[in-house]
Amino acid sequence: MTVLLTLLLAAVLEEVLFRGGLQEWLWRRGLSAVWGGLSQANVLTSSAFALAHGLTRSWPLAACAGVAGLLLGWVYDRQRRLWPCMALHAGMNLVWWWIRPLADWSWLGA
Repeated sequence: MTVLLTLLLAAVLEEVLFRGGLQEWLWRRGLSAVWGGLSQANVLTSSAFALAHGLTRSWPLAACAGVAGLLLGWVYDRQRRLWPCMALHAGMNLVWWWIRPLADWSWLGA
């Protein structure tokens, strides 16, 4: 139960901070132009998301988080609501938690 709560709480807090906070703030300041289907606000927010994971976990894991962040940001750009991002993020965290023991992820620092 603790693991489930932690994974869900992390998803909620990260989405509030990154998508609802930083991405929305950048979007409102005119960084809504799209590059290859991704807004400037999304690319910058996903970079910050990856950096935060790199500084706290590992750089290979940060690269994975950056790609996930682009998907989450793309959903936020289209929905402009946090709950779909929170649900998707929580789902990604749960999948990660379940598959992590099945393989050697040491190269990710996980």
